[in-house]
Amino acid sequence: MQVIYATGQRERDFRIAAGGEDLPAGARVYATCTAEETVESIGDVTFGSMSDEEYYTLKARVREARERAAQPGAGRRAGPEARGAGRGLLARLFGR
Repeated sequence: MQVIYATGQRERDFRIAAGGEDLPAGARVYATCTAEETVESIGDVTFGSMSDEEYYTLKARVREARERAAQPGAGRRAGPEARGAGRGLLARLFGR
């Protein structure tokens, strides 16, 4: 799973991590990508405060993360427990 996150409140520095355990303290998660799906989460207030440059940078990072997640062996665990673990991380990151 690939996780797109940013640090900073006013000037967001978007980065990609190989999983939730690689996130720095205080990071805000904007999207997660697996080989099967992508989940993006941008609140209305955050979206309204983003510059065009930030938005397009985020979209480029999501595209890059999708490509990474689709590569064979991109940090995915074998077996049926992998999907359940990924969904558990998504739930923790997005509070669902």
